[in-house]
Amino acid sequence: MKLNHLDLSVPDVQAALTFFEDVFELRCTSNRSSPALVFLTDDDGFVLVLQRARSTDPLVYPDGFHIGFIVADPALVHTRHARFVATGHAVGDVQVNGRGTMFYAHAPGGILVEVSCRAA
Repeated sequence: MKLNHLDLSVPDVQAALTFFEDVFELRCTSNRSSPALVFLTDDDGFVLVLQRARSTDPLVYPDGFHIGFIVADPALVHTRHARFVATGHAVGDVQVNGRGTMFYAHAPGGILVEVSCRAA
């Protein structure tokens, strides 16, 4: 079995689209100007669906909820971190511990994002 897609509710589809294109180089495969729904993909076939939240109430994802992106080596964690900084997105420091090398940041809409490389 293979995971097909992840569908996230976001308050601003266009802001989230720009974020995932800018920092993760995901490609939009749908009507990119839609304020309601867009589809993004990567080279591995993962599909991220960004859908406008149906409520005007602030979105609150459960504590600990996040999207995790994994890279092949620690240097790529640092490269991706630099990309976050260069594109003006708030990002935490790179951490190294027994689990590996990682950092966390928030996407538009408050979605926590992790970029990591597992410890060897």
